[in-house]
Amino acid sequence: FFEDILSRYPEENIAGTLMVDLTHDGNDELLVISQVDLTHDGNDELLVISQDALEITLEIYAIIDGNPIVIYKDHASDNHAGWRWYYLTVVDHKNYILQYTPEIWNGIGNYHFEIFSFNQKGQKEILETQELPYDSIHTSEDNKQDLLIKTQNFKAIYEKWQTNSIPLITIGNDPLTGDNDNYVLEKKSNIE
Repeated sequence: FFEDILSRYPEENIAGTLMVDLTHDGNDELLVISQVDLTHDGNDELLVISQDALEITLEIYAIIDGNPIVIYKDHASDNHAGWRWYYLTVVDHKNYILQYTPEIWNGIGNYHFEIFSFNQKGQKEILETQELPYDSIHTSEDNKQDLLIKTQNFKAIYEKWQTNSIPLITIGNDPLTGDNDNYVLEKKSNIE
């Protein structure tokens, strides 16, 4: 089933593929990391995917009722609004995706992460989600210590998950952790 899906992508546009059970049903789903249409003309651009990648797509396919279906799709890009970090993590011998998104604009914004998988119908199931509203501009001096403590707590929880995870995509500059290296998994699983 999955060979047909991969034939739709120009070979040079696929950075990585993984076969991993994200529905916890004993069957692997196909995770594809690929270059996307940057000119919005309907055709993927023939760009080399590397640490300098400007825009990447993450797609997850599952076999549902005998057909390959996209159960998840998201983009990560080097522009501020597109910053995303994706990891593969394991909890109780089951695979999950960890998505982290920092959205900070001039000291105001939101840090967010969630750990999720999918049910057998391909619907997203969230194991854990954490969010930190952040505003260093409008926070009074009396409340800055509280904001610092909340930030450190959020960072500790996120880094606990991140430490035990395999990076898939990391694109952007994270003011919370200082991470700023773009990375895209360049592994291709044998698809049968």
